[in-house]
Amino acid sequence: MTAEIESNESDRIVGPEAASVMAGTYVKVGAALFAIGLVLSVLASFQLVLPDLLSESAFTTFGRLAPAARILMTAGWLPLAGLGLAFYVVSSVTERPLKRTGLAVAAIVLIALGSLAGAGALIGGLSSGISGQEAPLWARAISAAGFLLAASALASSAKQRADQLGAAGWYLTASAWWLAAVGAFGLVPLTSGVAGSIQAAFVASGHSRLFVFMMAVGLLYFAISRITGTDLTAPRPLAALGFWSLGVTWAFMGGVELIYSAAPNWYETLTIAFAIAAFVPVLAIVTDLGLILKGHVRDIADKTTLRYAMAGGAALIGATLVNLLLAWRATSVVVQYSTWTIGLDVLIVLGGGSFAIFAANNVRLGGGSRGSRIHQSLSMIGLIGSTAALLAGGIVTGYAWIAGPASQEYGNFGPAYKVSTVMIAPFLWISVVFLTAFAIGQIMYLLSIDRAADNPQPSKEPTFDYNLEFEGLDRYVTWKRLVWGTALIWIAALVMSAGLPIVDAQKADASIAADTFRSYPAGSVEEIGRNLYISEGCAECHSQSVRPVVTDVGLGPVSIAADYVHEDPALITGIRIGPDLMHVAGRDGFDSAVAAAHLASPRSIRSWSTMPSYAYLSSADIDALVKYIETLR
Repeated sequence: MTAEIESNESDRIVGPEAASVMAGTYVKVGAALFAIGLVLSVLASFQLVLPDLLSESAFTTFGRLAPAARILMTAGWLPLAGLGLAFYVVSSVTERPLKRTGLAVAAIVLIALGSLAGAGALIGGLSSGISGQEAPLWARAISAAGFLLAASALASSAKQRADQLGAAGWYLTASAWWLAAVGAFGLVPLTSGVAGSIQAAFVASGHSRLFVFMMAVGLLYFAISRITGTDLTAPRPLAALGFWSLGVTWAFMGGVELIYSAAPNWYETLTIAFAIAAFVPVLAIVTDLGLILKGHVRDIADKTTLRYAMAGGAALIGATLVNLLLAWRATSVVVQYSTWTIGLDVLIVLGGGSFAIFAANNVRLGGGSRGSRIHQSLSMIGLIGSTAALLAGGIVTGYAWIAGPASQEYGNFGPAYKVSTVMIAPFLWISVVFLTAFAIGQIMYLLSIDRAADNPQPSKEPTFDYNLEFEGLDRYVTWKRLVWGTALIWIAALVMSAGLPIVDAQKADASIAADTFRSYPAGSVEEIGRNLYISEGCAECHSQSVRPVVTDVGLGPVSIAADYVHEDPALITGIRIGPDLMHVAGRDGFDSAVAAAHLASPRSIRSWSTMPSYAYLSSADIDALVKYIETLR
């Protein structure tokens, strides 16, 4: 009996310590990728205001750097740091050592390799063209294998005390399996046309939004519980409500970028409904975390972790509101395809996800300041400034797009697009400055990540003063409910947000425009040009979708699913840094020779253009690009 007790006590000590080492490795590798991704993102952002910067090289254009930066952050930093800390949290909650550490080690290698390979491939011009999944299939497969191994290792550790995981354990275990499921589904061959865009949107939303929200909330529960001395395994009815409702609402949110597109109308309505419903988990989680903090705020010694956690939570709440305004038809008319979309991603990735990681990792390292005041200040200032600039810029340019057609003074294409470019320029400058500050903060974080706490805070003894009572069982999320509930939500979302709308979209027959112009026989010069359009990342700045709204009046006929039947992938969405190109070759004033000259030297044709020069392409490549553009009628 004595030996057994000593063994159990040893496990309780060795388990969290070994898990902390594992988590530290994950966070350090992830932070390195984060820093690299932010540097690339800053360079890409500078090119929007200084388009001739580094324009002589094919490897440093905005269309290549921007998606490469996203991959390093969303497929590298967030999964690595989030999963690594999940190992530590689960080991701390269960008071057991990690299981299947070999899988965890293999996972970190595969996830890091997959994100680096994907980013490198994009810089090298090997983009898939799939929105949100721009990395080549083989790179995504490497990452998906890593996600699966990490989820398996985490589940094995969680099962050691399966019914006593608490809110943090629920969120982190479920988020790992959702990430693995999304990664696997993203390897399914893309269908052509609008159906493929729906499929891609489901995967992209599950990866960069659902996973991040679930992971971030789990880490926030852990960090706040630890600094207040709250029992991590205590039964919490509001936590259960928040967990299930958050999973349901964000799992069905794949169609936000496809509002007003050629996707089925009912699919858009479904998205709007769940964007509204997303405030249910916000209310439940905020109330529950508020109850944990109630009466403890003044006594919390680790104010650094508290500030990180509060900033992360505020960013997630803000992202929920920004997402609703992007999905709501009345406001989507203004902000869709604008920098508002980038602002949403910044709130989720740089805000909610990253600050939750900072908070949990600070707890792991002992709390206290550990020299993090400068990092915290730069991160918060950078996040607030860049987000505000991007959101405000989206509103301003959105109203500028409306003003032209409404007043009949100008259209949103050709020389008249100067109005939009001039309007957005100050906001892009502001966002670049604040993003640079944020990036500097993360480089400092990477350099100091191994330092011990300056003033380590002793862990508080767990207490239980939870006074909100609900009738029923005291274990609201058992292991069986966690597994089956998560699986059922995933399957339901897969059917409703991917399967059925894909089947509906595939019913469309090809339009005359699709058969006559937007068809690209293998080996044709038009296909070569389209592949160049994809590899150069032109969809980063140009959408190909004319919506039935005042903003798009004058751009050509409203886009329908039949227009995209022959396109794989369909290049529907994008940020309109430049004008929409859906019917560009059919608009008044289009000239192929001018288009070729514009590609080679944009500022010599339009001094206000923010497009990078493609002079590094051969004459044959530019001719092929123009031939493709000529099919956009």
